[in-house]
Amino acid sequence: MVVAVAVIAAVVFMIPKGTRSMSVQVIDNALLAENPGNAGAGSFTFSKTYTIWVKVTTDDPRADPIADATVTLVGAGVASDGKTLKNGSAKITGIKPILDENVNEAYLKLMVKAAGYEDYTDLKAVTVTRLG
Repeated sequence: MVVAVAVIAAVVFMIPKGTRSMSVQVIDNALLAENPGNAGAGSFTFSKTYTIWVKVTTDDPRADPIADATVTLVGAGVASDGKTLKNGSAKITGIKPILDENVNEAYLKLMVKAAGYEDYTDLKAVTVTRLG
Protein backbone atom coordinates (compact mmCIF):
# COMPACT_ATOMS: atom_id res chain seq x y z
CA MET A 1 0.00 0.00 0.00
CA VAL A 2 2.79 2.42 0.92
CA VAL A 3 4.57 1.65 -2.35
CA ALA A 4 1.40 2.36 -4.35
CA VAL A 5 0.99 5.77 -2.69
CA ALA A 6 4.64 6.61 -3.40
CA VAL A 7 4.24 5.62 -7.07
CA ILE A 8 1.10 7.74 -7.43
CA ALA A 9 2.84 10.72 -5.81
CA ALA A 10 5.80 10.33 -8.18
CA VAL A 11 3.52 10.18 -11.24
CA VAL A 12 1.57 13.28 -10.14
CA PHE A 13 4.85 15.13 -9.61
CA MET A 14 5.95 14.27 -13.16
CA ILE A 15 2.82 15.70 -14.81
CA PRO A 16 4.02 18.74 -16.75
CA LYS A 17 3.05 22.10 -15.33
CA GLY A 18 2.56 25.23 -17.40
CA THR A 19 6.01 26.37 -18.35
CA ARG A 20 5.33 29.21 -20.74
CA SER A 21 4.23 32.63 -19.60
CA MET A 22 1.57 34.82 -21.17
CA SER A 23 1.07 38.53 -21.64
CA VAL A 24 -2.34 39.87 -20.63
CA GLN A 25 -3.71 43.34 -21.29
CA VAL A 26 -7.08 44.97 -20.60
CA ILE A 27 -7.72 46.65 -23.95
CA ASP A 28 -11.09 48.31 -23.24
CA ASN A 29 -12.60 49.72 -20.03
CA ALA A 30 -9.57 49.46 -17.73
CA LEU A 31 -11.09 52.40 -15.80
CA LEU A 32 -14.74 52.47 -14.77
CA ALA A 33 -15.85 55.77 -13.24
CA GLU A 34 -19.30 57.16 -12.45
CA ASN A 35 -20.76 59.98 -10.43
CA PRO A 36 -23.24 58.73 -7.81
CA GLY A 37 -25.30 61.92 -7.99
CA ASN A 38 -27.48 62.21 -4.88
CA ALA A 39 -26.21 58.88 -3.48
CA GLY A 40 -23.14 60.71 -2.16
CA ALA A 41 -20.92 58.60 0.09
CA GLY A 42 -23.46 55.80 0.64
CA SER A 43 -23.34 52.41 -1.04
CA PHE A 44 -23.34 52.98 -4.79
CA THR A 45 -24.23 50.58 -7.61
CA PHE A 46 -23.04 51.85 -10.97
CA SER A 47 -25.85 52.80 -13.34
CA LYS A 48 -24.31 51.11 -16.39
CA THR A 49 -23.32 47.51 -17.03
CA TYR A 50 -19.88 47.37 -18.60
CA THR A 51 -18.08 45.03 -20.99
CA ILE A 52 -14.34 44.53 -20.47
CA TRP A 53 -12.12 43.36 -23.32
CA VAL A 54 -8.92 41.47 -22.51
CA LYS A 55 -6.14 40.38 -24.90
CA VAL A 56 -4.04 37.29 -24.09
CA THR A 57 -0.86 36.49 -26.03
CA THR A 58 2.36 34.55 -25.60
CA ASP A 59 4.98 36.48 -23.63
CA ASP A 60 7.65 36.42 -26.31
CA PRO A 61 8.63 38.55 -29.33
CA ARG A 62 6.01 36.85 -31.55
CA ALA A 63 3.10 37.62 -29.16
CA ASP A 64 0.95 34.87 -30.65
CA PRO A 65 -2.70 34.96 -29.51
CA ILE A 66 -3.73 32.30 -26.98
CA ALA A 67 -7.14 30.79 -27.75
CA ASP A 68 -9.45 29.07 -25.25
CA ALA A 69 -7.92 30.69 -22.15
CA THR A 70 -10.33 31.27 -19.27
CA VAL A 71 -10.40 34.93 -18.23
CA THR A 72 -12.05 35.90 -14.93
CA LEU A 73 -12.69 39.29 -13.31
CA VAL A 74 -13.64 39.52 -9.61
CA GLY A 75 -14.15 42.46 -7.25
CA ALA A 76 -16.34 45.46 -6.39
CA GLY A 77 -19.35 43.19 -5.97
CA VAL A 78 -19.04 41.45 -9.36
CA ALA A 79 -17.62 38.28 -10.86
CA SER A 80 -17.67 37.35 -14.53
CA ASP A 81 -15.64 35.25 -16.93
CA GLY A 82 -15.15 34.40 -20.56
CA LYS A 83 -12.96 32.47 -23.01
CA THR A 84 -10.46 33.89 -25.46
CA LEU A 85 -11.19 33.58 -29.16
CA LYS A 86 -8.70 32.55 -31.87
CA ASN A 87 -7.35 36.11 -31.90
CA GLY A 88 -6.64 35.96 -28.13
CA SER A 89 -9.36 38.42 -27.14
CA ALA A 90 -11.98 37.76 -24.48
CA LYS A 91 -15.21 39.68 -23.92
CA ILE A 92 -16.19 39.83 -20.24
CA THR A 93 -19.78 41.04 -19.87
CA GLY A 94 -22.15 41.90 -17.04
CA ILE A 95 -19.77 44.12 -15.05
CA LYS A 96 -21.94 46.40 -12.85
CA PRO A 97 -19.72 47.44 -9.92
CA ILE A 98 -20.87 48.24 -6.40
CA LEU A 99 -18.84 50.47 -4.09
CA ASP A 100 -19.56 50.20 -0.36
CA GLU A 101 -20.33 53.22 1.76
CA ASN A 102 -17.38 55.66 1.97
CA VAL A 103 -15.36 53.61 -0.57
CA ASN A 104 -14.30 55.77 -3.49
CA GLU A 105 -12.07 53.32 -5.35
CA ALA A 106 -11.81 49.56 -5.78
CA TYR A 107 -10.18 47.14 -8.20
CA LEU A 108 -11.19 44.12 -10.23
CA LYS A 109 -8.77 41.22 -10.00
CA LEU A 110 -7.98 39.56 -13.35
CA MET A 111 -7.11 35.86 -13.50
CA VAL A 112 -6.21 33.96 -16.68
CA LYS A 113 -5.72 30.21 -17.06
CA ALA A 114 -4.62 28.45 -20.25
CA ALA A 115 -3.38 24.91 -20.89
CA GLY A 116 0.43 24.80 -21.09
CA TYR A 117 0.89 28.25 -19.53
CA GLU A 118 1.55 29.56 -16.06
CA ASP A 119 -1.55 31.06 -14.43
CA TYR A 120 -1.71 34.85 -14.61
CA THR A 121 -3.10 37.20 -11.92
CA ASP A 122 -3.31 40.99 -11.80
CA LEU A 123 -4.80 42.27 -8.53
CA LYS A 124 -5.51 45.75 -9.95
CA ALA A 125 -6.39 45.10 -13.59
CA VAL A 126 -9.48 47.34 -13.68
CA THR A 127 -9.95 50.45 -11.53
CA VAL A 128 -13.46 51.27 -10.30
CA THR A 129 -13.88 54.90 -9.15
CA ARG A 130 -16.64 56.95 -7.60
CA LEU A 131 -16.53 60.47 -9.07
CA GLY A 132 -17.63 63.65 -7.37
